[in-house]
Amino acid sequence: MSAFYDLMFEVSNEDRVRILNELSAEHCTYSELSRRLNITTQEVSRHVQRLTENGLTARSSDGLLALTPFGELLLRQLATLRFTSRHRGYFTDHTISGLPDKFLARMGELEGCSSIEDVMVAVHRVQRLIEEAEEYILNINMRYFSSSFDAIKAAFDRDVKGYFLHGSTLRLPDEMLGDRRRVFPEGYIERKKGAGIYLERLLDVPMILYMSERDVALLCFPTVDGGFDFRGFTSGGQEAHEWCRELFHLYWERAKPVL
Repeated sequence: MSAFYDLMFEVSNEDRVRILNELSAEHCTYSELSRRLNITTQEVSRHVQRLTENGLTARSSDGLLALTPFGELLLRQLATLRFTSRHRGYFTDHTISGLPDKFLARMGELEGCSSIEDVMVAVHRVQRLIEEAEEYILNINMRYFSSSFDAIKAAFDRDVKGYFLHGSTLRLPDEMLGDRRRVFPEGYIERKKGAGIYLERLLDVPMILYMSERDVALLCFPTVDGGFDFRGFTSGGQEAHEWCRELFHLYWERAKPVL
């Protein structure tokens, strides 16, 4: 285990990680690294020597400094730690205990996400996503809000497919029943279900996710007491989109259809 802790010590230094990041983009000389990182060539040499001794860097065939395959692998794995470290406050009072291990290991793919701290910002992003969706909307446990009903109906009317996955306790509040009847005529939802436009399945999943073919409007995890405060993450990036879409379909395949 000592080799593991020695390796962790090497990547605990900011300048050494910055060198790894630079070398992941292109091969460099000592002087180029010195200029880009604004540190002396002597410091670069000292850091590179440590990185090389641990198998992370080496001279390439062109004589320049480069990452080894091991260095590339480690740098990719550090992305998950960077993401969780950057959002340590969030993950102190929100739990991801129900997240499958293979997605936990890939959380570095969420590194480009932005934080959402305000429930009204979350609602606004969901509303805009509904209005802009062209192919599909994927929804896990996003609670009802009546101001979205008109936008949802408009999305269904332009044949945007809606996939709604939710837990057994999620119900439309009585206060919104009138708004629902106003927007969705009797039999409307059943017709959309029959046409394959609206699909609904049941599974208790410890998260909220709302996304389209373009963006992730909201990804949030439960607080330590099991509730949702709608604080979480949003992204238009491809890696985060793929992570969320694959996670949705994993849960979707496990769920039971709502009859």
